[in-house]
Amino acid sequence: MRRFLTIAAMTVLAAGCNQASSPDTKADTMAAKTDSLVYPFKATYSSSFTMGDAANAKTVLDIWKAYDDDKLADTKSSWADTVTMEFAEGFTFHGGRDSLLVGGKADRAQYSSVVDSVEAWMPLHSTDRNEDWVAIWAREYTTTVKGKKDTSDVHEIWQLKNGKVDLVIQYKGKHNR
Repeated sequence: MRRFLTIAAMTVLAAGCNQASSPDTKADTMAAKTDSLVYPFKATYSSSFTMGDAANAKTVLDIWKAYDDDKLADTKSSWADTVTMEFAEGFTFHGGRDSLLVGGKADRAQYSSVVDSVEAWMPLHSTDRNEDWVAIWAREYTTTVKGKKDTSDVHEIWQLKNGKVDLVIQYKGKHNR
């Protein structure tokens, strides 16, 4: 039921953001709503987001699918020359696209199976920073080459510049539902 409610909420949000109106009118309306609210915190990064480019979400989803299918090398053109990835386990990678793909292949080789059930994604554009992001939520089912099965809830945020991924930050928790 929780999954259904999450998907329903995302659908309503997306439908509201996709209504026909000029970009300026939509931004003005969103700004007016935000300006009238008083929040208990001030965002240290940004609190000014609009719906982003759906093509960025497709890029991220194509990379996720390629990882599932053990074809990460096919995504080379989707990555920036230099990429930073912050993994949930505490490891940070910062380096070139080719090194990233080599590391990704080695990581994927630990598993005989990876299946992601993507629950929701949202392309975002930070208007005050002029940055493009994609947020993705999923449940990941893995089986190691030794046969150990695991299920995790995953949330990632991906930053894209000129349509290329240059930053990924991952959050992961044990699936307990």
